[in-house]
Amino acid sequence: MSSVDPNGKEALRRRETGERPAGLSGVASLVRVLDESRLKPKAKEQEVLDVATEYFLQHGYRGASINAMARSSGISKESIYRYFSSKKQLFEAVICRELAEYQAGVRRALSAEKTMDLREALINIAETVLEVATTDRTLALRRLIFDEARRSPDVGQHYYKIGPEYAFAAVEEIFRSHQSESEFDPAILSRHFLALVAWRPILERECALGPAPTRAQIRARVEPTVRDFMKAFLKSK
Repeated sequence: MSSVDPNGKEALRRRETGERPAGLSGVASLVRVLDESRLKPKAKEQEVLDVATEYFLQHGYRGASINAMARSSGISKESIYRYFSSKKQLFEAVICRELAEYQAGVRRALSAEKTMDLREALINIAETVLEVATTDRTLALRRLIFDEARRSPDVGQHYYKIGPEYAFAAVEEIFRSHQSESEFDPAILSRHFLALVAWRPILERECALGPAPTRAQIRARVEPTVRDFMKAFLKSK
């Protein structure tokens, strides 16, 4: 697939096996390589992805065909196949592009952490995750991914590595930089924290209990969650 360089897959492999490249922690290498090695789609490729994204969201993965996509959009079949060899590869590229801004937000939050105390850093990363994860568009795309993952597990695995695992890695990096403040392993803290922050808001949205929360509503939920998490998992000062 053209959207993700093989080096990004190598960084993920290193993380899964515990192997760390020289000079970088496994977490930092995952976040950095996925950023630096990704190729920017060309203008025509962006146009194909625009069409494909809306078509998948409208018709689902199984209901979509490249022939029909080409007919309805006016983009030639040859243009689509110039960049993507199959519907599956096109779908994975759509996932990559939809997550690109999310990943950029995670990277910004990780960079800003250097000037923040731990409480501020956790609030910042939690808000970044929820502002994307609770939108109608993200939820619709996740449903498509989860439905297709039952038939093609590698589609779900692809999404997990460049979405949730990306966030886990960033939060783990935050906890590693504050390792003296907790007796728990940073990787464990990362998973506990994101589960506590994200599980209920996303479940409520999936169950149609309300519209996407505003930034103010997200902040109102995140602040007490971070406070309680710090009381439970961090050393008291």
